[in-house]
Amino acid sequence: MNNKLKKLSKRLYTILTNSLKQTINQIFGLSLSLYIIHFYSKDLWGNFVTYFLYSSIILLILNWGNKEYLLRDFSKAPNKIIYNFYLNFNTRFILLIPFTIITFLFFSITEASILFLWFISGFISQSLEVFWIYKKDFLKAILIEIISFIILTATLFLHPDLNSIQLLFFYSFYQFIRALLYIRINFIELKKNHFTTNKIILFSSLSFFLLNLIGFLQSRTDFLIVTFFEKNENIAIYQIITSYFILIHSIATFMILPFIKNLYRIKIKSMELIQRYISIISPFIVIANLFIFHLIITYIYKFKLDFYFYLLGFFITLPPYLYAVKIIRFYKENNQKYILNTGIKAMIINCIISFSLLYYGYGIKGALLGSAISQIFTTYQYLKFKF
Repeated sequence: MNNKLKKLSKRLYTILTNSLKQTINQIFGLSLSLYIIHFYSKDLWGNFVTYFLYSSIILLILNWGNKEYLLRDFSKAPNKIIYNFYLNFNTRFILLIPFTIITFLFFSITEASILFLWFISGFISQSLEVFWIYKKDFLKAILIEIISFIILTATLFLHPDLNSIQLLFFYSFYQFIRALLYIRINFIELKKNHFTTNKIILFSSLSFFLLNLIGFLQSRTDFLIVTFFEKNENIAIYQIITSYFILIHSIATFMILPFIKNLYRIKIKSMELIQRYISIISPFIVIANLFIFHLIITYIYKFKLDFYFYLLGFFITLPPYLYAVKIIRFYKENNQKYILNTGIKAMIINCIISFSLLYYGYGIKGALLGSAISQIFTTYQYLKFKF
């Protein structure tokens, strides 16, 4: 009995620490937006969001499906973990050169230099993510995020007069601190370095990169378009709203993430049963979280959103729950192509609707409608598919 309790406790600990690590960056990001808006202005946060979006896209490309590709390689060849890590790291590092040049062409020297610090720091942190996931060092990763975020908030507190360049520098320095701390906890692995590259790595991990890219664009296309049409204040509001929506529908993934290995092994009927169960409870989860979102937006951010925003939020956040387990089945059947094609179609739908409605003056509600229709289309495509 004691052994069973120990196993259960260990499993619950892994689930809780993993879930916290998966959400902590989003929580801190939203906390930072609240801090900047409350103590400075919506305009400052809206201006910073442009840097944030640009850096997110660059880091997504530099990541190149690194985590998913290496986790598979680590499992297949545990005796070559360090070699495979450095082979992947060194090869992807080359991608940093052209994007650095592009950044210096489109931004001022000061902005580009600070962004470069952000890129290199983010690149290192993302690369090392595979180690703490593989070793299940979730608690260490959580502590790193907490310590580095405390340093960021303390730095901001000491600068009551803040402009966008200073905020960019402090945030980039925060990324640098994170990278140093991740290097520290993985120093034993990193000191066994290998100076090798292989371009084939980029082709081998291309499918993982494309899935991540399409997933990012599908959920962020409307936001990209908003940055072209709306002023900084509305961009700030939209970024906060969509960040909360992404956090809500990410719960669907967090629910099954610790059990993915088991899902690959169980029978199809069992997978369908789990999916049915998640689908039944999902409306209650979404509504409860939207209510919490309403309280936060109304009483903390002090924004006034009408019912239309919450209705759209429901149709944006509910769909991922309805196909969360079925996605695993697509991977199990080695049918990533269907996921990729569906993501591309959904992205195009989101792009066309959001652009049209923003162009004709429907504002951020129009962009949210584009996102909702895109999610509904995605759900229809997955649910209609017969294996």
